Amino acid sequence: MSVVYPKSITEHDRRIGGLGRAVGRVSLSWSQFAERGQALTAIVLNRAATVVLGLIVGVGSAIAASGGSLMIDLSQQQVGQPPRNFEFWRAGEADPRHWKVVREASSDSGMSIQQSGADRAAQPSLAIYAPVSAVDGKVRVRFKLIDGSMPSAGIAIRVTSPDDYYLVRASAYEQRLSLLHIVHGAAEEIVGVDADIAQDHWQTLEVVTRGNGFTMWLDDQWALTAFDYGKLVDGRFGIWTERDDVTRFDQIEIAPLT
Repeated sequence: MSVVYPKSITEHDRRIGGLGRAVGRVSLSWSQFAERGQALTAIVLNRAATVVLGLIVGVGSAIAASGGSLMIDLSQQQVGQPPRNFEFWRAGEADPRHWKVVREASSDSGMSIQQSGADRAAQPSLAIYAPVSAVDGKVRVRFKLIDGSMPSAGIAIRVTSPDDYYLVRASAYEQRLSLLHIVHGAAEEIVGVDADIAQDHWQTLEVVTRGNGFTMWLDDQWALTAFDYGKLVDGRFGIWTERDDVTRFDQIEIAPLT
């Protein structure tokens, strides 16, 4: 596991945060990104990454709040229909038909959100929760990679458009947890670390941002921390899958930070 700092970090901050290493950064189209796989991290970091987060999630009309934390309730959603209050996008076009609420015996609510695609040439699929945005916060989601040629799931953050956002991506294909920046539809990996990502198995992904810090946990184990000093901008939250994946999400929890 790694702690990752941009080159511009001060010696004072390095002493506070611990030792770390820089990893690669490169900008690619999604098709090029898929072809490059793990080689995406081969170029040395040339500029500091903006690691801030728009962290408000929503997956249904019913949201229960407890102690400042929001737990998404899927139990009132209609099976077979897209989850309410979301915008759905694929390859720059609206795409609600690939997302729906399904029954899930292993879920506390008995429901989960499923994305399923059939075209292996398609671009990644993104479901953006429309009503809320924030800068700092904590997001936790459970995901299961069921099928796909490059099975991967993720949390999209600071979403300012369907083609512009940050992405925390868990890839079973690469066995890697990564932070990427999507700019005008092109994927750019900022940092990444090897991780155990399984298919047909529920796993949890957690992301916390406060100011310049961005920290990720996989299955309740710390995986990666990065810092950056770019401009903090509000953005919305989304759930994300690779092109032809069949992926499920549930147990989504949000805690905005002030």
